[in-house]
Amino acid sequence: MNNQEALAAAVSGEDAAIYAYGVIGALLNAGARRRALEALRAHQSWRDRMAHLMPGDTAPAPGIAYDFPMQVIDAGTTRALAQLVENRLVVVYADLAATCEGEQRADAVLAASECATRAVIWGAPSQAFPHDASLT
Repeated sequence: MNNQEALAAAVSGEDAAIYAYGVIGALLNAGARRRALEALRAHQSWRDRMAHLMPGDTAPAPGIAYDFPMQVIDAGTTRALAQLVENRLVVVYADLAATCEGEQRADAVLAASECATRAVIWGAPSQAFPHDASLT
């Protein structure tokens, strides 16, 4: 994977996360909804930062909708979705970090760290190398 492909994957992953957090926030109580809104804003910011690094207007467009690998119907399944989204993005950003250097690499590592932290906050077990990088 080259740098532009990794950037495109990061933008696409962030678009999927933004969509997921729209669903997640709608199904949680007020306290957890605030946490979901903070995560949504963070993902919007990272999406914009990654898209800005792509030349011209080459950032991939967001999907109209995304399929979740589980039925999201209550607080438990929304937390599971948040964990999954965050852990998948850790892998996406690790891939990006492997394709770049300098400030871009530092940003990729920071984004991966933020995603890993949010995954644990949502209840995921702490793990050195989250797996399953495909966001659908």
